[in-house]
Amino acid sequence: MISQGTDHYGDELTLRLSAIADTAPLHDDQTLVTFMRELVERIGMTVIAGPLVATEDGPPEKAGKSAVVILAESHAAVHTYPHLREIFVDVFSCKPFREEDVLAEFRRLVGDYEIAERKLTRRGEEWPRDITAARRLWSARRVHA
Repeated sequence: MISQGTDHYGDELTLRLSAIADTAPLHDDQTLVTFMRELVERIGMTVIAGPLVATEDGPPEKAGKSAVVILAESHAAVHTYPHLREIFVDVFSCKPFREEDVLAEFRRLVGDYEIAERKLTRRGEEWPRDITAARRLWSARRVHA
């Protein structure tokens, strides 16, 4: 489980999935809208806006779809490149979530794939949860800026 301690704000999981077995879902707006809703539901997040899907036309190496959903816990986004059989993924949350659940949802969407890139980043390690401490940190940084 990607866990959140009191020492950081949250976790950001970024992935590049390659060798996508079934690229058909990556061409379809409604499929991506449904997928984004199901993904964030599975990882226990709360949608506050979206999903929104946009199409990028152009040469095959740049053509694809982007889908994003704004969450009460932060955001989730995917960028698809069907002609390259690739997907870029970004899930950022202040609430713990399981990477295995994210990967399982993509397997359900496209079948087999390879993980070409994977990075888990602890975000906001100096970001205090206490509002008084946050004000002091902000004020100190503003004076030195």
